Amino acid sequence: MTVLYYLLGAFALWVAYKVLAKPRQNPQSPQPASREISVKIAVSDDDGGYGHQPHRSIDKDEWEGSFWEVTQPLPAKAKLRLKYTDGAGIKTERTVDVRQFGAMGQSTLLIGHCHMRDATRTFRTDRIDSCIDEETGEVVGDVRAYLQRKYDESPDKTKDLLLDGEYDTLRVLLYVGKADGQLRAAEKAVIRDTCIAITNDSRLTDSTIEDLFVNMDVPTIQAFKLAVGRLAKRDHSARTVVLSAAEKMVATQKTVHQAEQEALDYMKKRFTSDASNVA
Repeated sequence: MTVLYYLLGAFALWVAYKVLAKPRQNPQSPQPASREISVKIAVSDDDGGYGHQPHRSIDKDEWEGSFWEVTQPLPAKAKLRLKYTDGAGIKTERTVDVRQFGAMGQSTLLIGHCHMRDATRTFRTDRIDSCIDEETGEVVGDVRAYLQRKYDESPDKTKDLLLDGEYDTLRVLLYVGKADGQLRAAEKAVIRDTCIAITNDSRLTDSTIEDLFVNMDVPTIQAFKLAVGRLAKRDHSARTVVLSAAEKMVATQKTVHQAEQEALDYMKKRFTSDASNVA
């Protein structure tokens, strides 16, 4: 009987060992499924190989050069539909709201908001395969010449001509306007009307005047007198336009500031004394 007990005990220990040694599995934990990643590796060739999303990481393009390398950038506003081949040979078709353009070495670069990327991008015009102005429907053959024409016909060209040819006039009027510490809206309006009369371009606005002065420091008294001296050497009509504008600016207020009156007096004195030297 004792032997039988030993045998039963040994059998019970063996069964317990088998149960404990068996690997545990959690029926609630499914086996991990393999992940299938779909990768788009081609661009539609329905239109000569041009697509909207090239086969590369999103928001990456192969551009040639930075717009900071452009010499003498010019503003030009146009909404262009481009078929473009980048430096890696990827062809895309996209709409670009052009802001500026200019030369970079032997190439011309344009910069603007790219609708496909929803970001600012630069484009070399010699890589533009075709171009359409979306606002007018015009097919653009020479993009650089087209943007140049846009600039030449814009108020931006007039503004640049004012900065180049009437810099002394602008500085004198800025000095008069700021003589009492601030350039008021009524004074800006006088300057605007004067600039329109000088350029015969009625598209100039108050915003144009603000753009003209945004990077222009208020002249010192010495710089003001030097500018007046140069204007005094111009013909009578040019002097009259500037002096009349200055008088109208001062007249926009009931009280004439001492610095304003001194500026007017100096202009009248120089324009009168130097008039005999002007043919």
